[in-house]
Amino acid sequence: MRKRIKYVTVSIPEGIARDIDKLIEELGYWPSRGAFVREACMEKIWVERRKLKELKETTEETDQSLRGL
Repeated sequence: MRKRIKYVTVSIPEGIARDIDKLIEELGYWPSRGAFVREACMEKIWVERRKLKELKETTEETDQSLRGL
């Protein structure tokens, strides 16, 4: 059985929507504004998760160094 994907609505300023539409038209890579936004959100989530992981690793290293004092 496949898990059903649920969607929510998100609002963005009209200017950003127009910029997205221009990119879609010029590049032809995304089939829709929604596809562009999904991809952009996934990229942002990946970047922020990586930052959190690096911050956690740095904090752990600092904690270990301080315990050695």
